[in-house]
Amino acid sequence: MKRYSFEGKNILVTGASGGLGSAIAKNLAAAGAHLVVTSRSDQALNELISHFPEGSIALPLVADLSVPGEAGKLAREALAAMGHIDILFNNAGVGYFALMEEATEENIRHLFEVNTLAPLELIKALLPQMIKRGTGRIVNILSVSGRVPIPSTGVYGGSKSALAAMTSTMRLELEAKGIDIINVYPGTIDTAFEENALRQEARPGLCPKDKCGEPRFFIANKIVKAATGPPGEVWLDRPGRWLALLALAWPKSVDRRLAPFRDKVVNKISPKDRRWRLLQVESAIACNLRCVMCPWKEISRKAENRGLMSQAVWDAIRPYLSDFHSIDFTGGGEPLLQPKLEEWIAEAKNAGCETGFLSNGLLLNKDRLKRILDAGLNWICISMDGATADMYEKIRLGSSFERVCHNVASIAEMRTGNIPKTMINFVLMESNFHQVESIIRLAQKLGVDQVNFKQCDVIRGEHGKGLGLFSPAETNKIRKLRRALDKARRLAKKIGIQTTAFAFIPEERPVCEQDPRDSIFIRYDGTAAPCINLAIGGPTTFLGDEVVMPSVHYGRLPNDDLMDMWESDTCRFYRERFAKRVQIHENAIVNGLFESGGSGRERTLQAAREAMPEPPQGCNVCHYLYDI
Repeated sequence: MKRYSFEGKNILVTGASGGLGSAIAKNLAAAGAHLVVTSRSDQALNELISHFPEGSIALPLVADLSVPGEAGKLAREALAAMGHIDILFNNAGVGYFALMEEATEENIRHLFEVNTLAPLELIKALLPQMIKRGTGRIVNILSVSGRVPIPSTGVYGGSKSALAAMTSTMRLELEAKGIDIINVYPGTIDTAFEENALRQEARPGLCPKDKCGEPRFFIANKIVKAATGPPGEVWLDRPGRWLALLALAWPKSVDRRLAPFRDKVVNKISPKDRRWRLLQVESAIACNLRCVMCPWKEISRKAENRGLMSQAVWDAIRPYLSDFHSIDFTGGGEPLLQPKLEEWIAEAKNAGCETGFLSNGLLLNKDRLKRILDAGLNWICISMDGATADMYEKIRLGSSFERVCHNVASIAEMRTGNIPKTMINFVLMESNFHQVESIIRLAQKLGVDQVNFKQCDVIRGEHGKGLGLFSPAETNKIRKLRRALDKARRLAKKIGIQTTAFAFIPEERPVCEQDPRDSIFIRYDGTAAPCINLAIGGPTTFLGDEVVMPSVHYGRLPNDDLMDMWESDTCRFYRERFAKRVQIHENAIVNGLFESGGSGRERTLQAAREAMPEPPQGCNVCHYLYDI
């Protein structure tokens, strides 16, 4: 295809006095274009024009595109002065860094006026004369934020996404009339865009590159070159398109990748200051109940030190607290049996860690709850596998449904705002599945924020065996269960309860949620392992087969140092194997989607799974790696 020429063309560039806009305008002026340049500042426009080549034809027009109707007025003034417009560069835009919960209506409307409605108004005002002449080009400067859920850029991304969706549709509608629309995704650019953006709560901007983007003139040259090519989407930043494709094909991977950015803007913690994402501390393997599906019954009965983590083990952890972002005080037992729990939570909180634990809730009376809340808990999850007393007490032997409900309701009464976040874990089994909707309504009654539907997936010997509802393949029963669970989750959404759920049939993932690449599990006795499943091996059942889960240990506190264990050969192997699996899986998805133009998602995902190296020993017979 012959490249489009700008020489002698009448071109309107909005936001021309900004960093990227001025670079685009100067580039077009050098190519011999007749320019209409717009900005809110008359002084900035005159400064810009003074740098154009001698003899350039340039018309500066002041316009505030945040004012409704201003875009239409700008288009009329440009047409009156130039006769016609050949090309429109929709470059003007404004940023906004804010969590969605704190974004103001005023700022949301302002962003959509500048970033979405004004460009559309300009296009519609210029289209009639373009259509009449049978030719015209529209170049829209968009953002990867419109395709990827980058924390604190939701409003900005939404405004750009809306423009992208509508102009992509216009491209197809106007193709036969000789109008070309090119949507350009430039990536991060070294301009003052972030400095000039709106903000809530002094939220920092998200700059994914150390040098904060490519030089503006480098990107401007690429944009101008793209504007000479065929209509469609042009991604100047391969990682940006990679993330956008991955967000469609494997959204959980993108969520994990963006978690450090989220932490930076939400918690005001720099991810570079924290070596590890998660420390899971088994504060106790001892338990006060005898649950029918518990896989750790025999182990907890034989545990040393009454199944409680000792102060000596915690003392070996303490020097590294500031290296962890999050600490979960849960293991195979009941954390509330640990008399030091509040003290340890407070120490972790003072070190800047997010803290939480899973409990059966029976011992969570108001006095204990107050001490725990004062310690600084971020989240608490209660195991409740029945929505009525008879069902609950058949599963949680030794507990009291009435007392646990009272204790859970007390959390909502005593907490400050929505901290700690309160959740219920509901383990799905044949006996209680009919209560999936009832547990949602109970959660609402008790003031719970979220219900997690979990499979009965951890098995040791006969404990937990045969209680799971998942299957190696799709069956009529599985389809019926999925429909019922989906109905319960729709109810939850309707009444404002968040939910999570695992799959019913296996689908191998590159890495499980525990993700040993940046997490570590410490048993009550100080033994370090990739996770609780590998910390406590033994006979298990994996998708109907009798297998043995190996015990994988890095070392033991306080005899071994935590950092020495992290650098051990075994730990390195697990970290590096999962890093390789993730990298190969992601590359295969990106390459597959690039080659297929975004189609063939299932084939691409299957090919990506097949391309991965084998998972480490133990993980290959763990239900968590298969999302069940």
